[in-house]
Amino acid sequence: MQAPARRATTKWLFFSRSGRAGRQAFTLGVLFWMAVNSFAFSKLALDHEDDEMLPLLALVVFATLCLSVFSTVMLTIKRLHDIGLSGIFACLIFVPVISFVMLIALCLWPSTPQANGFGSATDWPAT
Repeated sequence: MQAPARRATTKWLFFSRSGRAGRQAFTLGVLFWMAVNSFAFSKLALDHEDDEMLPLLALVVFATLCLSVFSTVMLTIKRLHDIGLSGIFACLIFVPVISFVMLIALCLWPSTPQANGFGSATDWPAT
Protein backbone atom coordinates (compact mmCIF):
# COMPACT_ATOMS: atom_id res chain seq x y z
CA MET A 1 0.00 0.00 0.00
CA GLN A 2 1.30 3.40 -0.96
CA ALA A 3 1.54 6.23 1.60
CA PRO A 4 -0.77 9.18 0.92
CA ALA A 5 0.92 12.05 -0.87
CA ARG A 6 1.55 15.18 1.14
CA ARG A 7 -0.15 18.33 0.01
CA ALA A 8 0.60 22.00 0.43
CA THR A 9 -1.55 23.54 3.16
CA THR A 10 -1.44 26.71 5.19
CA LYS A 11 -0.34 24.65 8.19
CA TRP A 12 2.54 23.25 6.14
CA LEU A 13 3.52 26.69 4.85
CA PHE A 14 3.65 28.40 8.24
CA PHE A 15 4.52 25.62 10.71
CA SER A 16 6.56 22.92 8.94
CA ARG A 17 10.20 22.91 7.92
CA SER A 18 9.94 20.21 5.26
CA GLY A 19 9.89 20.98 1.57
CA ARG A 20 10.56 24.13 -0.40
CA ALA A 21 8.98 27.59 -0.52
CA GLY A 22 9.38 29.91 -3.49
CA ARG A 23 9.88 33.65 -3.49
CA GLN A 24 6.20 34.51 -3.70
CA ALA A 25 5.10 32.20 -0.88
CA PHE A 26 7.97 33.36 1.33
CA THR A 27 7.38 37.05 0.70
CA LEU A 28 3.62 36.81 1.21
CA GLY A 29 4.12 34.76 4.39
CA VAL A 30 6.50 37.32 5.87
CA LEU A 31 4.17 40.18 4.89
CA PHE A 32 1.24 38.33 6.48
CA TRP A 33 3.05 38.10 9.82
CA MET A 34 4.15 41.73 9.58
CA ALA A 35 0.52 42.75 9.12
CA VAL A 36 -0.68 40.58 12.02
CA ASN A 37 2.01 41.94 14.33
CA SER A 38 1.36 45.52 13.22
CA PHE A 39 -2.32 45.14 14.00
CA ALA A 40 -1.62 43.61 17.41
CA PHE A 41 0.93 46.27 18.36
CA SER A 42 -1.28 49.13 17.13
CA LYS A 43 -4.21 47.77 19.11
CA LEU A 44 -2.01 47.64 22.21
CA ALA A 45 -0.70 51.16 21.60
CA LEU A 46 -4.16 52.64 21.05
CA ASP A 47 -5.80 50.92 24.02
CA HIS A 48 -2.95 51.21 26.52
CA GLU A 49 -5.07 53.32 28.91
CA ASP A 50 -7.73 50.62 29.32
CA ASP A 51 -6.50 48.88 32.48
CA GLU A 52 -8.90 45.96 32.12
CA MET A 53 -7.91 45.09 28.56
CA LEU A 54 -4.18 45.74 28.88
CA PRO A 55 -3.21 42.27 30.19
CA LEU A 56 -5.30 40.56 27.50
CA LEU A 57 -3.86 42.74 24.74
CA ALA A 58 -0.34 42.15 26.03
CA LEU A 59 -1.01 38.40 25.93
CA VAL A 60 -2.33 38.64 22.37
CA VAL A 61 0.74 40.62 21.29
CA PHE A 62 3.04 38.08 22.95
CA ALA A 63 1.21 35.15 21.34
CA THR A 64 1.26 36.67 17.85
CA LEU A 65 4.91 37.57 18.27
CA CYS A 66 5.82 34.01 19.28
CA LEU A 67 3.79 32.52 16.42
CA SER A 68 5.29 34.89 13.89
CA VAL A 69 8.88 34.25 14.99
CA PHE A 70 8.40 30.48 14.80
CA SER A 71 6.57 30.70 11.49
CA THR A 72 9.13 33.04 9.97
CA VAL A 73 11.92 30.65 10.93
CA MET A 74 10.00 27.78 9.26
CA LEU A 75 9.40 29.91 6.14
CA THR A 76 13.07 30.85 6.05
CA ILE A 77 14.14 27.22 6.32
CA LYS A 78 11.87 26.26 3.43
CA ARG A 79 13.10 29.21 1.37
CA LEU A 80 16.72 28.24 2.02
CA HIS A 81 15.86 24.69 0.98
CA ASP A 82 14.38 26.07 -2.23
CA ILE A 83 17.63 27.76 -3.21
CA GLY A 84 19.62 24.65 -2.28
CA LEU A 85 21.03 25.71 1.10
CA SER A 86 20.79 24.07 4.48
CA GLY A 87 18.16 25.29 6.92
CA ILE A 88 20.83 25.95 9.55
CA PHE A 89 21.44 29.31 7.88
CA ALA A 90 18.02 30.37 9.20
CA CYS A 91 19.81 31.23 12.46
CA LEU A 92 21.19 34.27 10.65
CA ILE A 93 17.78 35.98 10.76
CA PHE A 94 18.47 36.65 14.44
CA VAL A 95 21.63 38.67 13.70
CA PRO A 96 20.47 42.32 13.45
CA VAL A 97 22.23 43.66 10.33
CA ILE A 98 22.43 40.34 8.51
CA SER A 99 18.70 39.66 8.98
CA PHE A 100 17.63 42.59 6.82
CA VAL A 101 20.09 41.71 4.05
CA MET A 102 19.05 38.06 4.27
CA LEU A 103 15.35 38.96 4.05
CA ILE A 104 15.93 40.98 0.88
CA ALA A 105 18.14 38.25 -0.61
CA LEU A 106 15.59 35.51 0.12
CA CYS A 107 12.83 37.59 -1.46
CA LEU A 108 14.87 38.14 -4.64
CA TRP A 109 17.04 35.01 -5.06
CA PRO A 110 15.59 32.68 -7.71
CA SER A 111 14.59 29.10 -6.93
CA THR A 112 16.54 26.13 -8.17
CA PRO A 113 14.50 24.89 -11.15
CA GLN A 114 15.31 21.22 -10.71
CA ALA A 115 14.69 18.90 -7.79
CA ASN A 116 17.21 19.13 -4.97
CA GLY A 117 17.82 17.23 -1.74
CA PHE A 118 14.97 19.09 -0.02
CA GLY A 119 12.14 18.37 -2.41
CA SER A 120 11.15 17.88 -6.00
CA ALA A 121 9.08 21.02 -6.51
CA THR A 122 8.87 24.58 -5.23
CA ASP A 123 5.99 25.38 -2.85
CA TRP A 124 5.45 21.75 -2.03
CA PRO A 125 6.20 19.58 1.02
CA ALA A 126 8.96 17.03 0.78
CA THR A 127 7.63 13.52 0.25
